[in-house]
Amino acid sequence: MLWRILQWLARLFLGALFVYAGYVKLKEPFLFEMAVDSYQLLPSWGVIAVARALPWMEIALGLVLLAGWKLPYFATFSTLLLGFFLALMAIAYSRGTEAVCGCFGYGEPVSPRTLVRDTALFGVAVYLTVFSWRARLRRSAAEPAPAFTPPQPLA
Repeated sequence: MLWRILQWLARLFLGALFVYAGYVKLKEPFLFEMAVDSYQLLPSWGVIAVARALPWMEIALGLVLLAGWKLPYFATFSTLLLGFFLALMAIAYSRGTEAVCGCFGYGEPVSPRTLVRDTALFGVAVYLTVFSWRARLRRSAAEPAPAFTPPQPLA
């Protein structure tokens, strides 16, 4: 029962977090574009594409997580997305690039603090993914298998 409550809290937390992060980026789109550009990993057309699409994707992902629809799949997607963000931040930090995190608005440089915070968020997403898949597998194992009916001969 405790695991179910923790899974529920993780789902609501990540869902609200993604909605908030997307909203903040939509509120100041040019500042977020500057944050994406500060990583120095994309050409200018890629920066614009990411800056325009990512906030909407985060809001949609947050809403789906809040609703709990197809949870194992969207929890997996959130884990992959946070893992990707964490890897980009770690690469930028290790290269000495003065990148701006851009996670919750502009102005927070990538630092050990932001890396620890995003690692913790990644851990929550991994927890949600593992336990949502476990619950799904448990439910599918509890369902009875359909009875086999032999094919009927053609008349």
